[in-house]
Amino acid sequence: MGSIILFALAAAVYPQLLAVVVVILTRPNPQPLLWTCYLASLVVSVGASILIFTVFRSREAVVGTTSHRIGPAAYLVVGAVAVALAVAMTTRRGRDPGVGLRRRPGSAAAARTRSRAENALGEGSFVVAGLVGALLAIPGPFDLLAVGRLARNGYGVLTAAVVMLVFALIKFALIEVPIVGYALDPAGTAERVGHFSHWMHANKLVAVAAIVGLFGILLIARGIAGLV
Repeated sequence: MGSIILFALAAAVYPQLLAVVVVILTRPNPQPLLWTCYLASLVVSVGASILIFTVFRSREAVVGTTSHRIGPAAYLVVGAVAVALAVAMTTRRGRDPGVGLRRRPGSAAAARTRSRAENALGEGSFVVAGLVGALLAIPGPFDLLAVGRLARNGYGVLTAAVVMLVFALIKFALIEVPIVGYALDPAGTAERVGHFSHWMHANKLVAVAAIVGLFGILLIARGIAGLV
C-alpha cells in the first residue's frame, strides 16, 4: 500500500492540472468551476482505473508479467527519468517549452487550441471545466503502476475501487486544497490565491522540478536498497 501512495503523490505533480487550477482561480467566483473540474476528474479517474483493473485481473498478468513485485531496476529507471525531467525543467528549454518548437508545423495549432481552452475556462464555462477535468483524469503511468500492483496482489474489485478512490483524492490535491480553503475561509483564501497565482506564474516550473526531482531520488534510493 505504501508504494501506491507513493505513486499517487507522484501523480499529483501534474503541471497541466496546476495550470488549469491557476486559470480557474483567477475567476471572480472560482468555486463552482473548481467543483465541476474536480468531480469530473474524480469520476473519470476512478471509473477508468476500475476498468483497467478488471482487464488486468482477467488476464492474470500485468504488462506481460505475473510477478508480485516491481524489481529494483524499474525503480532505478523511473527514478532516473524523473531526475532527468527535473533537471530539464530548470534549463532554458524547460523554462520556455516553445524554444525549439516554434518552427514545428503543429506547434502553432496546438498553441491556439490551448489558448482557446484557457480563454473558455477564464470566461467561466462549466462545460469546458468538466471536459478539462475529465481529460486530466485519464490514467497516466503512475495510475497504471498502482492499478497493476493491485491486480498482481489479488485484490477484489471493491477493495481496488476504494484504494483507487484514495489514490484519486491524493492525485487531485491541487484542486482540493483551494476548495477546502474557500469553504473554511473564503476571504482569506481569495487573498492567498492571489499571492499564490503571482508566485506560481514566476516559479511554477522550479516548484514542479523540485517535487519531481525529490520523487526521483526517493525511487532511486528504493531501487538501490532492493539491489543490496
